[in-house]
Amino acid sequence: MEFGDILKAIRKERGLSQDEMAALLGTTKQVISRYETKQRVPKLSIVAGYALKLGIPLSMLTGSADEPEITRENGVRRVPILGGVACGEPIYKPGDGSEYATIEENVVCDFALIAQGDSMSGDRIHSGDVVFIRKQDSVRDGEIAAIALDDELTLKRVRRIMGPGGRVAFTQLLPSNPAYDPIDIGGEEETRSVNILGKAVAVRFML
Repeated sequence: MEFGDILKAIRKERGLSQDEMAALLGTTKQVISRYETKQRVPKLSIVAGYALKLGIPLSMLTGSADEPEITRENGVRRVPILGGVACGEPIYKPGDGSEYATIEENVVCDFALIAQGDSMSGDRIHSGDVVFIRKQDSVRDGEIAAIALDDELTLKRVRRIMGPGGRVAFTQLLPSNPAYDPIDIGGEEETRSVNILGKAVAVRFML
């Protein structure tokens, strides 16, 4: 089955409407409808985020029995590289999970992304560096996260701006290079779909 068929089957099995599935995945009913009618197919990193929110293995959503596995040998783990993440304007260069990066076994992570751009240079993250990500759908203020903004992926620090009554008024995605502006997310006029895919837990510097 294709992604749209699988997503629809999971939605039906859980007794969810398209609106309810959209709310669970942090997207819109229109996007869910396009997935199910096969007018749209998400990138692998987005599917990985959906799998996390649904609490299922990535292979269940991709329809693949051979999902890239994390392997261990001599104190070193291999994790799949899912593609490139923007350190600048949100862009995404997809990977198919067939490439791997190695990291020490004691580093808890689920996949890796290749940095592109220089917006995170203040954190010594440059183009070509390998960023290791632990899957989770939220991070603390100031932590660096891989964030899906609509169908694009970016790497930024997260800061929540509080409003009246102690509620979050909006969220800023912060670069660490002063040449770039923060990306403001939220507010009454917000139409973008935003999902945190995971927290950056380690970087392999290539420069």
